[in-house]
Amino acid sequence: MMNRIRFLGAAVVAFAAPVLLAAPAAADTRSVAKIETRLGNDTTLTLALGAGGHDDHRRGAPGYDYRRGLNQFGQTEREVRELSRDAKQACREAVRYEARNLGYYDVDFDDDEYVRQISRRGFLVNFDDVEFEGHRYDRETRITCEVRRDDVISVEGIPRPHRGKSYRRGW
Repeated sequence: MMNRIRFLGAAVVAFAAPVLLAAPAAADTRSVAKIETRLGNDTTLTLALGAGGHDDHRRGAPGYDYRRGLNQFGQTEREVRELSRDAKQACREAVRYEARNLGYYDVDFDDDEYVRQISRRGFLVNFDDVEFEGHRYDRETRITCEVRRDDVISVEGIPRPHRGKSYRRGW
């Protein structure tokens, strides 16, 4: 067993030498220096140096391309701004619709809203201070909404309205 491991280690070192010598050339041209060797019937050893510019440390997050102004989902800031605006509007409409179905007659949104992109066309929208107005009561709460492909998937945090005095007093 030890002989096989030593033989494999020697083979790796022997096959890695040309790749290491080709490193400066691969770094300059953004090409991939690659060597593949069959070690057995179903075993292949592949050594590659460089990734065609995909592993550049200057880009920040994986997939972010500062040179073209794209985020990790391949969108420009303008596209993200438009999509997040549409997501916020869809969430507001969904919250108003649900509130009317529950018996509230008005919903007021403050300016405290946070949008986080979770996929190419998916957003999580948080409204920190939403006021629900009933006939005899007002409730303020935080609402979280998930939007995917311009459709509201879930709305969380809408309070249930009071149904009479005994309910409000906790009896």
